[in-house]
Amino acid sequence: MHVRRRILSCLVLMMGLSLLSGCKVTGEDIDYWKRTQKGPGKIVAVMLADRYPIDLRIKAALALVEMERQDEDGVALLQQSLQTLQSQDAGAVEEIVAGMVPGLLEMMSGSDENADDDLGPPPRQTRAKDAAYLLIPHASPQARQQLTDAVVGWYAADFANRSLAGNYSAEQVVRSLGSPAARQMVEGLNAHMPQQALVKVTELIGQIGDEETKQAAGERLVAIEREMESSEFIDWLKSEIREAMEGQEVSDDRITNIAVVNRENFLNDGAFPAMKHLAGQDAVRTRLLEVASAAPPASMPAGAQEAINLRRQKALMALEGNIEEPQLDQVLTLALDENNPINVRDYAFDRVGDARSRTAIPRLWPLVESADNDDLKKRLRWRAGELVLALGGSDVIPEFLTKLPGGDAEYEPEELEGYATRMSQMTPQPVEVVERQLSAPEWFKRVLALRFIERRGTQADVAKMQRLSSDRAETVGDSWERLELTTVGAVATDAIEELQERLASPDDEPAAAEEAEAAEGGE
Repeated sequence: MHVRRRILSCLVLMMGLSLLSGCKVTGEDIDYWKRTQKGPGKIVAVMLADRYPIDLRIKAALALVEMERQDEDGVALLQQSLQTLQSQDAGAVEEIVAGMVPGLLEMMSGSDENADDDLGPPPRQTRAKDAAYLLIPHASPQARQQLTDAVVGWYAADFANRSLAGNYSAEQVVRSLGSPAARQMVEGLNAHMPQQALVKVTELIGQIGDEETKQAAGERLVAIEREMESSEFIDWLKSEIREAMEGQEVSDDRITNIAVVNRENFLNDGAFPAMKHLAGQDAVRTRLLEVASAAPPASMPAGAQEAINLRRQKALMALEGNIEEPQLDQVLTLALDENNPINVRDYAFDRVGDARSRTAIPRLWPLVESADNDDLKKRLRWRAGELVLALGGSDVIPEFLTKLPGGDAEYEPEELEGYATRMSQMTPQPVEVVERQLSAPEWFKRVLALRFIERRGTQADVAKMQRLSSDRAETVGDSWERLELTTVGAVATDAIEELQERLASPDDEPAAAEEAEAAEGGE
């Protein structure tokens, strides 16, 4: 392939030189050739030939980008020509590239009378952007910086409409150019960007930016989020809506309501998901915690309260993986506050888990000990119980089992299975302490033990489970009857079937481990 390309380049050069021999070439000739059938070959020949002044060769190179043709890809011809010339005269390449910079910058910033805004940026601008990107490896340090700034700045100026324009997407370009490109993208962040564009730009910055860049982007995002909450942002949205609805009779109140809804979309689908990519930055984490902690006043209309609480939920979602010991008390307070709606509490519990700190366990015990059979209370007990197990590991199980309420307390199947699943994922495995629950006086502890063995047991454990198959103790909760598991014996039979099905699977990890241990013992 490389040999064919070299032969083709040589033929183009020879053909072009033969056509040009014996006559003086001017800038007017190059402008004319941009429209003729054989013109592109002649332009390439001028660019490659050292017999012509460097200014004319620069003009020829720019002409390849300027060409408005369907039959020739001028940018591709430019790339091939530069590769050919690089092997012959690297110094000339650097001169030509440096000379092209002003012209390319002008093309990238210029307008196009035939451009259609609905179809993206003008083709001339897009070609110039592609060419500028391709020239970067061939440029001197000064020209490389100019081209890098120009290409990244071009994307940043209208990321939503330009990110996929041309042969190279913004993501390709920024990733290949690295941290300096990410730093420049920070300047393009603004509150008026479409939500997906704001999220994507921030994701790129978070992935490839250096620490200084991430810090600057984080501070910028906080400013953007605050701006979105301002009355000035609502006014901007209202003006955009009026323009979009021009000619329709729409009341000011309706326009305001539409603007408020759109503002929430900008926050919940743009600002907060974008902040997630930089939530490890102190400024971002602090602001997200402020939003999550800002409960709406009781006097606020229900719809407005719901909107504020959705923001709080989105802020907690954005904090995923970025809560550490210093922030633990704040998110734990959110999780335990009964005045908070369940969506806020749920995500606050998730963030407590992110901290991976056993210091949270004492404050979770009251929920674990709750015998209240209200659906929400049972759900919160389940949530707190799984969190205690996740944070405490095997060591916490004995205390956990003593904290679970007996008496009239109801347990749903999902709650007990959730505990069993958590225990089955622990290292080391709490086999002895859990298996002892097979003979516990409380029905729910026997069920928990059955579900644990179902997940981690071996064929040798089936006999232990079968002893409970005639257990007539009733399971107490809303969903047992629907599942036809109204006694501990029915649960035992079901758990045995699930265990044997798992053991029969070739992908079963516990079974594979058992076979490996048996093989080692045989040796």
